[in-house]
Amino acid sequence: MTTSDLPAEGQSDVSAEGTEAPFDDVITLSTSTDEDGVVTVTVVGEVDTFTAPVLRSTLDGQLEQQPRELVIDLSGVQFLGSAGLAVLVETQKSSRSREVGLRLIASTRAVTRPLEVTGLIDLFTIADSTAR
Repeated sequence: MTTSDLPAEGQSDVSAEGTEAPFDDVITLSTSTDEDGVVTVTVVGEVDTFTAPVLRSTLDGQLEQQPRELVIDLSGVQFLGSAGLAVLVETQKSSRSREVGLRLIASTRAVTRPLEVTGLIDLFTIADSTAR
C-alpha cells in the first residue's frame, strides 16, 4: 500500500508561522492498492484550475501501471470545477483505451451536480461508496 499527500503543483506545503500559503491544503491525494489490483485514488478538497494538474498527474501515473481497475474516490471533494471535469473525462478516455476499469465514488452534491448539469455523469460508473 502506498500513500502520498501532495500540495498543489508548484506550491510548498511548508507554512511559516504567521504566513499563509495560498494553496496549502486545497487538495490532498492519497493512493492505495488492494490485493485484487484495484487502485483507489482518494481526493479531498477542491478540484479547480490550480489543483487539476496535480490530480491529472496522479491519475495518469496510476493508469501507466495498468491496474485492473482505477477507483477515484471523490467523496471528500467540496468543489469540482470545469478543469476537474476535464481531468475526469480525459481519465475515462485513457482508461478505456488501456482497458482499465474506471469507477467514481461520488456521494456529494458538490460532485454529482456538475456531472449531471454537464451531462457527463452518463460517461462514468458511479458508486456511493467503495463497496462493490
